[in-house]
Amino acid sequence: MKVGFLLYPQVLTTAITVPVEMFQAADHVRGKTTSKFSAHFIAPERQAVELTGGVTLMATDSYDSLHQYDWVFVPPMWGSPWHQLSIQMQMHEWLASVYASGTKIVSTGTGVGHLCEAGLLKGRVSTTHWYYLDRFQKRYPEVEFQKQHFITHQDGLYCAGSINAQTDLVLYFIERYWGEEALALVEQQFMHELKRSFTTPFYEPGGAMHNDELVSLAQSWMRTHLAEPISIKQLTDVVGQSERQFRRRFTTATGLSPLQYLTKIRMEYAQDLLRETNLPMADVAEASGYTNNAYFSKAFRDHASVSPSDYRRIVRSKPFSG
Repeated sequence: MKVGFLLYPQVLTTAITVPVEMFQAADHVRGKTTSKFSAHFIAPERQAVELTGGVTLMATDSYDSLHQYDWVFVPPMWGSPWHQLSIQMQMHEWLASVYASGTKIVSTGTGVGHLCEAGLLKGRVSTTHWYYLDRFQKRYPEVEFQKQHFITHQDGLYCAGSINAQTDLVLYFIERYWGEEALALVEQQFMHELKRSFTTPFYEPGGAMHNDELVSLAQSWMRTHLAEPISIKQLTDVVGQSERQFRRRFTTATGLSPLQYLTKIRMEYAQDLLRETNLPMADVAEASGYTNNAYFSKAFRDHASVSPSDYRRIVRSKPFSG
């Protein structure tokens, strides 16, 4: 497995060194004779590149190298990204080229801007660091930024909002490509530094693990339009499939029908609002997609076995642990 890491000024070094060490640890389980991983550090020329904090890494590959990479990581930048985004035209052309040849790309934080500049995220879902999300939305209106997602994936393009989210992705890749034994070793080696919270390339808290990009797109769209009326017809239009195909595909991927899943995420959102805010019950219902308070209360009771008001009272009466 050839994995490339782009080097350029302002890059956060840990976004490169941590995944390299994790992949190498996973590869160690297989033994030297069956190694799957090789790291490649890529810059316009094969030369030393100074990154953040005065750390220097040597580029092993140039944009003219003939390697076919399985993955390329586009790391985030320290500080304002606008200058680098405006001057790295050669990188953007190279990214478009390697993606067209079949390489999958992982971009993190403000590094997502390089995929935007390369035109790769036009019409696709994405995310970035929360601090720059609004400005990225204005600069790249053709990209479907997902504010509530830390990780997105579509068509072989993975976007992570932070280095922590990127680490979750790396853990997923290790489990998928190296197996449970390798994952256990990496978690043992890095457990004090890493907190694993991610089980699928599509950020879907509480969701079933799956690899269906169209279902992921539908799930993302539901979360983005949670407070609005949502119909099966709208969802099939989003993914471009017939209702029968979509229902079967969604249920296979998640274990729930589309409407069961929609009810589930609406109830989870309502629970968050009841737990964390002082919104009136009618506002909680409306924000969760219910215009009828009585119907909301019934749906909530079916989900949580208590009424919304009782749930708020119960969760707020629990003392904080010391």
